[in-house]
Amino acid sequence: MLLRWLIALAGALLAGLVLVLGPPASAHASLESSDPAADTVLTTSPASVDLVFNEAITLLPDSVRVFGPDGERADSGAVSHAHGDGATAGVDLRPDLPDGTYLVSYRVVSADSHPVEGAYTFVVGHPSQGSVTAPPADGSRVVDVALGLARWLTYAGSALGLGGLAFLVWCWPAGWSERRARATVFAGVGVLTLGTLLALLLKGPYDAGTGLGDVTDRRLLREVLGTTYGRALDARLLLIALLVLVLTYREQITPRLLRLAPGVLLAATGVTFALCGHAAAGSYRPIAVVSDTVHVSAMSLWLGGLTLLLGALLVGDRQEAMTSPVLRFSTVATAAVTLLIATGIYQTLREVRSWEVLLHTHYGHVLVVKLGIVALAFFAAAGSRAWVWQTVNPVVPVHASTEAPVSPVADGRPRLRRLRATVTAETAMLIGVLVASAMLVTSNPAVSEPAPHPVSADLAVGPDHVRVSAVPDGAHRLRVTLDVTDRAGRPTEPPEVDASLTLASSQIGPLPIALTSTGRGQRTGVVSVPVSGDWQLAVTVRTTAIDEATAYVEVPIG
Repeated sequence: MLLRWLIALAGALLAGLVLVLGPPASAHASLESSDPAADTVLTTSPASVDLVFNEAITLLPDSVRVFGPDGERADSGAVSHAHGDGATAGVDLRPDLPDGTYLVSYRVVSADSHPVEGAYTFVVGHPSQGSVTAPPADGSRVVDVALGLARWLTYAGSALGLGGLAFLVWCWPAGWSERRARATVFAGVGVLTLGTLLALLLKGPYDAGTGLGDVTDRRLLREVLGTTYGRALDARLLLIALLVLVLTYREQITPRLLRLAPGVLLAATGVTFALCGHAAAGSYRPIAVVSDTVHVSAMSLWLGGLTLLLGALLVGDRQEAMTSPVLRFSTVATAAVTLLIATGIYQTLREVRSWEVLLHTHYGHVLVVKLGIVALAFFAAAGSRAWVWQTVNPVVPVHASTEAPVSPVADGRPRLRRLRATVTAETAMLIGVLVASAMLVTSNPAVSEPAPHPVSADLAVGPDHVRVSAVPDGAHRLRVTLDVTDRAGRPTEPPEVDASLTLASSQIGPLPIALTSTGRGQRTGVVSVPVSGDWQLAVTVRTTAIDEATAYVEVPIG
């Protein structure tokens, strides 16, 4: 009776999560129109700034900021959806704004849980003298890394907790008596819980582009809890509670119902992963969510089973006792790998539409690495399957002189060692796949990123030469590398080297680039830009306390 209730509740959660799915959305939110429009010259100051996006977006406390000619805020700070339309964002302006150029900077969260930011300018009366600057919301690298780690923990916890449960129920029922097996599964539940809580707390600062100090900001947490992402993580915490009950009261559950529990929990938890990532937006959204659910569930089955196989079942020489579990898992793993291939192909085709974005975007680079590791893992899995049949079904030779059979355990030991080696390699590769998966979930999908155009130039800056390499990453960030040499081409170390970006057409900038020395005459730095356009990169080299020279190069950033 207990598990019937648990399965019914898990099924209700699964149905409720599927109902969250709405009509198809675009792959990534983008600004469709604005009032005032970009580069508009107005005779009187507007009462508000209203933005319209191509899909529903989530607002943050400072989603829309307007800066006046003096660099101070010109808005009231109260951001809202215009007329209740979820695809809009608006903010009221102070009355009687002075003439000049105004910068509108926005940062909202799209349906796939990724922040989207940009900026544009408009003019009231006459343009300002000079450029309009505003503090960009660059985000926190620490928060980005921490959220990626939280995602990895949730994937690993799902594999150990849910995949481990499936392995013990479907492949190795006798494993419940093994302390290592039970400890692995319960540790997985703890890791899944920790990762889910961290993902919930870190999402607010990540969306707002702030630091770890805002993890406890109640306003940001309320915003997250009101999104599909937040509701999915809440549901996952309930499913984790159900998982704990199943593990605790498994001996009181009938065998038939216990066999159903791993599948129900894997499917329901997999939906929560899908709704926290790219499957939650884009075309054919229901199909994408089902595909992503199957993908995560299959990975959990494969990696969870491998972990228990390596850490609990293959630790001794009990070849006869391990024969049946290994054969059962081999069948389960084959099905899981098949599903991974099918769903992986679909997701790749959905997120990446051309070789250009696959080879020249951050998302594409991580995906290529993941696919490479997965391919190696498949080869290792094929080797493991071959060794399975040789290990559990060894050919027992007959001694030539005594005609006495040789012990199958003794004969199988070398094969067993080789099986452990292939399973170890397979497990290590899948851990790497989880790292790549966590990076993909926190990256903008490649289909929404324009192909970057790297720029290289040799500049004569005073008495020195500077070789410039500027590489956009397709996500409104630019990596700049400077190599300073003298006239003879030898690296030199001037007293000071600076770089900045300016977008003259929108009167934005200059945005300083924080440079780090990587060697004699070498500097590198990364800068976030608020809007696409043909930016001007300025490189200044100071040779003495009073002598400096500047050279420029155009850098298109999509």
